[in-house]
Amino acid sequence: MASSKRPKTPRTRPKAERKAQASGPKTQPTPLDVLFISELPLWPLDQGFRVHGHHMATALAEMGLRVGVASIHRCAAEAPGSLTDLLLEWPIACPRDVARFTAGWAGRAANPRRRLAQHQALDTKQLAGVIGLVDRYQPQVVIGLGQHSPMMLRGLGTSSGARRIWYAADEPVYFHLSCLRREPLGTVPQRLRKVALYAAIEALFVRGLDGAIGVSPIDSRLLRIIGGARRTITIRNGVDLDYFSPQPPNTNHPPQPKTLLFWGRMDFEPNVDAVCWFARAVWPALRHICPAATWRIVGKNPHPRVAALDRVPGVEVVGPVDDIRPYARSAAVTIVPMRCGGGIKNKLLEAAAMGLATVASPRAVRGLAIGRGDRPVMIAQTPPQWVVSIRRLWGDAPYARRLRHAARKWVETEHRWTSAAARLLAWLGDLPDRSGDAAGPDFSAPTHEIRTAKSPTSALENRNAA
Repeated sequence: MASSKRPKTPRTRPKAERKAQASGPKTQPTPLDVLFISELPLWPLDQGFRVHGHHMATALAEMGLRVGVASIHRCAAEAPGSLTDLLLEWPIACPRDVARFTAGWAGRAANPRRRLAQHQALDTKQLAGVIGLVDRYQPQVVIGLGQHSPMMLRGLGTSSGARRIWYAADEPVYFHLSCLRREPLGTVPQRLRKVALYAAIEALFVRGLDGAIGVSPIDSRLLRIIGGARRTITIRNGVDLDYFSPQPPNTNHPPQPKTLLFWGRMDFEPNVDAVCWFARAVWPALRHICPAATWRIVGKNPHPRVAALDRVPGVEVVGPVDDIRPYARSAAVTIVPMRCGGGIKNKLLEAAAMGLATVASPRAVRGLAIGRGDRPVMIAQTPPQWVVSIRRLWGDAPYARRLRHAARKWVETEHRWTSAAARLLAWLGDLPDRSGDAAGPDFSAPTHEIRTAKSPTSALENRNAA
């Protein structure tokens, strides 16, 4: 939920803004190819929209496109240079821009749109800053990130000529319906209100946009059915293959025997449900068979239900750490026992990129391109299946090595951000304009006004997505 207060003005303008205005305040910057907009910034990488938004924006920039990134709220100072080089300041909307923005909400559903924004405590003057951004940078495509970005995209109207795309990733109605199956009876009405809220946001603001992006086929299909998206595409998440690399062969720190690891943002509902279910349904049997077994739960903001697991024999709730990789590489098995939620599980891709032996639930791999042959992860559903799978990885070293190798090879083939960015560009290039002209945006011969610089990525608490 957005604050009703305006974000503080940065002491210094972002680097991309300074470049654009280097020759004087009246100079019009070179038009952008793609502008990413969001309510919240794309750093730290602790939520799904930040993960795919950050990596997609930087991948497009590294391909030579002119890319800008702007959010209502300021980005954290410790964001890497590859992102800060793209940042643009969110302007304060003038009355004329506010009027133009609200005109974009016009039509038979204008009143419900306004009431829904008020219900979400959103400041229309803040949202309307997108008008000034588009006027100044003249992007060919505007891509909205986060649950409230369809409201900004809708307010742009069609006068700018820019294609308006919602990078939805996880379809929110499906997400909450999946959690409903695990809901205590007393909280069902509250969950149903969330379902209705997100269905209303999609129905009122997504219909009429130029397209929407899902991260799995079911997400993309529901964006058409519920939101009425004109065109959709499925672009599965990539993973940072350099940062999440296998353990160097010359290290002397092999995985510790009879150990498990789960990581993620530990106030995120599907993560809380997953570890609590595993602690109740699987862990007692494993400890009975292997009394020396240990299980670490790593991630920031542990929910009280998660924190309470620290009292369970053999379980350690670590909380936030600076770097997940030493913890991951020291564990014999990584587990992803998700029972609800949608989209792509970034933690599973990160584990595969590090070449970890992983056991996952069917829900965790839903939407991924995993065949029925040699799978890169073991899949378990019932508690006995979980026990058997984990014990095999603990006891069969050659099999575990084969699985680790297959996991790394899988993400190298299927989950590169450069491949995801190329797929997005091809799709954008085929989008017709409002007149039905099949000619899409022209991304040829960019001027490279905004460039990226590679820099190290940061701490675990900045990287662990839900």
